[in-house]
Amino acid sequence: MEEEHEEGGGGEGGGMMRWLITYADLITLLLAFFIVLYAMNRTEQIKFSLVAQALAQNFDSNSIVGSSPGPSIVTGNSGTHAQRAQKQQLQSLSHLQTKLQTAIDKAGLGNEVAVTSNERGVEVSLDATTLFKPGSAELSPAAMALMGSIGRVLATVPNDIEVVGYTDSTPIHTSRYPSNWQLSAMRAANVVYQLSRVPKIGPQRLSLAGFGQYHPVASNSTAAGRAKNRRVNILVLRQDVAQVAIGQGP
Repeated sequence: MEEEHEEGGGGEGGGMMRWLITYADLITLLLAFFIVLYAMNRTEQIKFSLVAQALAQNFDSNSIVGSSPGPSIVTGNSGTHAQRAQKQQLQSLSHLQTKLQTAIDKAGLGNEVAVTSNERGVEVSLDATTLFKPGSAELSPAAMALMGSIGRVLATVPNDIEVVGYTDSTPIHTSRYPSNWQLSAMRAANVVYQLSRVPKIGPQRLSLAGFGQYHPVASNSTAAGRAKNRRVNILVLRQDVAQVAIGQGP
């Protein structure tokens, strides 16, 4: 009886050992699996490093990642040349802003016209009351003279020019302008036309848009706010900010 008990105990011990062997095999397989993943990751990093070094040598740069200037998107220019060109462009736009402000001050319109700069370029914001009669898109003789003065300054740079018209929220419904969309767009179109007549401003440089009442810069609940919202903006675009082009034609 004692021998049978000992044999039974030995059988139970053998079953426990088989469970431990299976568990140990699982742990070993998991360890091997993670080792393979780590090795694959290291291999990819090494491959990326080799490719990066090869590209850096071809582009004559220390690295294609990090803080080095790297190659320029402009054919034939290094990152340093691109940075120099960008600096020259900013200086040109700053000089343009000064010249525009001078022309506006000479016209005695410093309070009606604002010249500012933003991330897209240099912007001239004109009070629509100075340019047009209420509900009209026809430029006054004084406004046409002002467009000539501004145009002669704009002709000194090659940048594209975007003209955008805005209105206040007062509804308009006439046979000529059924809505503020048409009024704002026609005002911008007439400014573009006057600029296109200035020598050395090619029509391919010009574009226009009409935003109606939907981009106010002040509250439309007051007369002063509505006056600020009635405006035409002339934006001289930075050379790295392209006009929106729809198709290239035949």
